[in-house]
This record gives sequence, structure tokens and C-alpha cells, in this order.
Amino acid sequence: MPNLNDAGKRDFVNQIISLLDQNAATLTGEGYDPANKSTSLKTKSQIAQEAEVNQQEALIKARTATQLAQESLIEAYKEASATVELLAGILGKDHPLLHEIRKMRK
Repeated sequence: MPNLNDAGKRDFVNQIISLLDQNAATLTGEGYDPANKSTSLKTKSQIAQEAEVNQQEALIKARTATQLAQESLIEAYKEASATVELLAGILGKDHPLLHEIRKMRK
């Protein structure tokens, strides 16, 4: 099989379906009934189309989830950093607790 992209493969399948349907009388006259093959290809093509839609929806959901995860982490990190500043203001920047916190960021 040549190196076709997905669109090329879909087009090929559709062309074969059309070829079978348009030449059914000729093929039947030669002893080959293309109806079952045409139906099978149509079914598999439809399944592939639906799966591609599902795949695209999943990609969108994954991108959205990634963005939410990143934004949430940034917010949490900023709040944790602000808390450190608050503790430094309360305890003083030389307090042992602040020394422990500074080690966490390395």
C-alpha cells in the first residue's frame, strides 16, 4: 500500500465503493457479486468516520484538561509562594521554618 495519509485512504475506500456500485452489473455478469463487499466497505468507512470524530473530540478534551491542569498548578504555586511570603512576614526570614521552605524550592 502506498504511503497515503488518512484523507487519501478515505478517498481510496470511497472510490472503490463507487467503482463497485457503478460496475455492479458488469461484475455480476463476470460471476462476482460486489454487493456484500460494497456494504462491508461502507460499514467500515462509517465506523472509521465516527471513530475519527471521537478521536478529535478526545484531543480537544485532552488539550482542555492539560490547559486546566497547567493553569490550576500555576495558581496553586502562586498561592503557596504567597503563603511563604506571609510566613516570612510573620516569623521573619531567618526562622528555621523558612530555611526548610527554601530547601524545598531547589
